[in-house]
Amino acid sequence: MTEELRGTVRKIIFSSDDGRFCVFLLEDKESRKTVTAAYRGPAPYAGQLVLLRGCWERHPRFGMQFKCSILENTKPEETEEIKLFLASGLIDGIGPSMAGRIVDHFGRKTLEVFENRIDDLRQVPGIGRKTLAKIKESYEKVREEQELIMFLQSLGISESFAADIRKRYGGETEDVLSGDPYRMVRDIPGLGFQEVDRIALAKGVDPDDADRVTKGIEYTISRALAQGHACAPESSVFRNASLLLGVTEDIVREAGKESIENGFIPSLVWNDKRYLYLPSLYEAETESALRIKSLLHAEPLGSSRLAVEKFEREKGLTLADRQREAVEKALKSGVLIITGGPGTGKTTLVQAIITAARQFQLKVRLMAPTGRAAKRLSLSSGVEADTIHKALEAELHDSGSTFFNRNESDPLKEDLIIVDEASMMDISLFYHLLCALKEGARLILVGDIDQLPPVGPGSPLKDLIAWGEVPVVRLEHIFRQKEGSGIIDNAARIREGQMCYPDEEGEFLIYYAASELDAFREIMLLCRDMDYGSEKMKMKMQVLSPMYRGACGVDHLNRAIQELVHDHPVEGAVHFLPGDKVMQKKNDYDKGVYNGDLGIVWAVDKNKIFVRFDSKEVVYEGEERSSIQLAYAATVHKSQGSEYDTVILVLLPTQGIMLKRNLLYTGVTRARKKTILISTEDAIARAVSRADTASRYSLFLPLLKGEAKS
Repeated sequence: MTEELRGTVRKIIFSSDDGRFCVFLLEDKESRKTVTAAYRGPAPYAGQLVLLRGCWERHPRFGMQFKCSILENTKPEETEEIKLFLASGLIDGIGPSMAGRIVDHFGRKTLEVFENRIDDLRQVPGIGRKTLAKIKESYEKVREEQELIMFLQSLGISESFAADIRKRYGGETEDVLSGDPYRMVRDIPGLGFQEVDRIALAKGVDPDDADRVTKGIEYTISRALAQGHACAPESSVFRNASLLLGVTEDIVREAGKESIENGFIPSLVWNDKRYLYLPSLYEAETESALRIKSLLHAEPLGSSRLAVEKFEREKGLTLADRQREAVEKALKSGVLIITGGPGTGKTTLVQAIITAARQFQLKVRLMAPTGRAAKRLSLSSGVEADTIHKALEAELHDSGSTFFNRNESDPLKEDLIIVDEASMMDISLFYHLLCALKEGARLILVGDIDQLPPVGPGSPLKDLIAWGEVPVVRLEHIFRQKEGSGIIDNAARIREGQMCYPDEEGEFLIYYAASELDAFREIMLLCRDMDYGSEKMKMKMQVLSPMYRGACGVDHLNRAIQELVHDHPVEGAVHFLPGDKVMQKKNDYDKGVYNGDLGIVWAVDKNKIFVRFDSKEVVYEGEERSSIQLAYAATVHKSQGSEYDTVILVLLPTQGIMLKRNLLYTGVTRARKKTILISTEDAIARAVSRADTASRYSLFLPLLKGEAKS
């Protein structure tokens, strides 16, 4: 049963680093008793008057708590409440002593004075002209933000967005809310279309307004992007937008057709169906097709025979015929694809191509989608490699969009670009890479198309191979038969849709779990027995799970392993301690750390977290702390592009929708020396039998074939 509590926040007991959970003491207005409240959201400030909605629960360690699902700001009414509000530190120039003098002078009419005749504050001893000016300026900001908070709360929108909105728009906030509210979807992180739409309707926007409908169509297309689609069929977009906006499909179709004709919503026709795009993805697909075709016209450089002989002599090995063929094609082609599974000689081949390129005085640049993949490429090739974002000198604009400084106007200087783990590139990143190639430059894409598809829209590497016009070298012979051969053999079985089995050398182990709880216990035992928390093992092993939720999901495993490592309970939803293994969640171009980078927390104070990424030390302050997460466990998707000595992979029947062949294949091949699979026979059988046949809406391949038209 939902209850309400109204009172004043007395003390913040705990506030998580990411601002998603807090515990505080509240003085109940009616009983005057102090109670403990827990809220999944940003912490209020001490002295704030709030209304809580929720229910009482008994915490196993901390006793009775009021677990509130909704926290609303309310205006103080009693003199003591007003004193606490003024003394909270929100208003410059007013401390506890000054707050007392002001309320003693004006009593319950204090806030009325602030609202209507603030100059009367000069009557209070200690408030001169300069202090009054400071108070007036500060209170105006507080008042406007409080009004915005109350407005957002009335619409069921979290008050946490108020500060971001005020910071972004300042004095233009009301103009944006009333005149151009939908720009907030782009400008305010985390504020989605539906919240902004509620604001727009509350400000008087007509439900049938053409601009509202067009923005709804664009939002519907953007939702498709989250599923890996680069575009979406017109019919499904109009139908889903109609449901989203609560207007008839005819109204949506009329606004949509007009936007298409005016060029606001780009589109292409293929197989008699029209597909709708966001402008950036339309440009990425259409331009990438044109640029790839132009790369095919490169002039051959010459024979690779001497370079191959030199490489074989220096390395003391003999290249296979398929590898020799690849080196030759690299010198003859403007674009080349090399694909193959683990142990098939991709690394050796890249080294040979670099030797051949240098024979012809070509400058070579190596890159990969993730930091760990780039580091691995550097170590294996002996040549420095960067992430694609770093190589293209990416930076984040205030609007939240990424700008690449390396482009047509200032391209990369190198003659040959080699991209490893190319299967991870989505069509947008691939397009920006193509834009950064100088005239005459050559491109080699190295990847394993049996792994998971890109997280972002499209599958350019897969489409290029399917096109058939780009030279492709498929490496199938397995060379690496010693260390890690049990992993390689089982990876080959999985790729062919066959069951995997433990090997005699113990490089591929399977623990058959009786239940999810049994699987969880086994993971914890392994982490303890393998001393996961030690400096030696922390970065050499990795626990992987397909999902965030559940007893064997990434979130629960991270919290449990963190407590195992530190040997004591860790309070709060997210809390970092020195020694914790963490992962960067998004690209931060200013700090030079990228999505998926792993580091170790080496110091924590009240407002800062210090993390060491390899040789780089990064400081996270305030809201920046939400950019990292615990990484003792990670999703298989997040691990792509990385390798570890040991991987513990959990795959259970309860993770049904994730039981697919490419996910299992990607997970087991993250390990160099040992894979420990915790699963059931049924889950493994389901995974290997289910190829990921879900098609992505993308017209990159039809554009390459010349089948898609405007």
